[in-house]
Amino acid sequence: MKFNNSKICKGLNKAKGFEGCGKLTKHRKYGLCLNCYSNWLYSTDVGKLEIEKARIKGKKQVENKNKKERAELKESLKSITAVINDVKKEFQHFIRLRDMDLPCISCGANKCEEWAGGHFFKAEIYSGLIFDERNCHKQCNAKCNKYAQGAQLEYRMGLVNRYGEDFVKQLEADSLLKRNYKYTREELQQIKEKYKQKIKEII
Repeated sequence: MKFNNSKICKGLNKAKGFEGCGKLTKHRKYGLCLNCYSNWLYSTDVGKLEIEKARIKGKKQVENKNKKERAELKESLKSITAVINDVKKEFQHFIRLRDMDLPCISCGANKCEEWAGGHFFKAEIYSGLIFDERNCHKQCNAKCNKYAQGAQLEYRMGLVNRYGEDFVKQLEADSLLKRNYKYTREELQQIKEKYKQKIKEII
């Protein structure tokens, strides 16, 4: 009788030295047939260590699965506003990286204790422009973004100087259609993944 890919049952690798049954077998683990492999596991110190490793690995897989499920549940319970804020953090991180070699869009400063990803059209009103890269640029966090409430006039001048008047007029025209946009959770997740990938490409 022929046994395709069959070999004699004999311990190899970690089971080297373990006497198998000597029969031809297709299904082998460390050179042993399944029955002899089971005997090796429970009758040798090395085999018992394999069992313990498998137990620990299985426990970790269950813990990781439970952790993932808890994270998914926590995410599903977040309000849309909270999800938008989470995604906005990723987006603004990308903006700061994108503009890392550029000055503040409003005041032109090259040094600052902390940079912000500042929006030209306020995110609270023009929700449809929150994740529009044309509408967000590196900005002094304290001086321009917070204390000057975005320094809108200076911001516009910075946009014109950097991109031209036509660019700004197009952004202003688009803004008329971008108020009170409603995002879905699926859409926000896609945006988040998009900017996570863009950040990886820069870093």
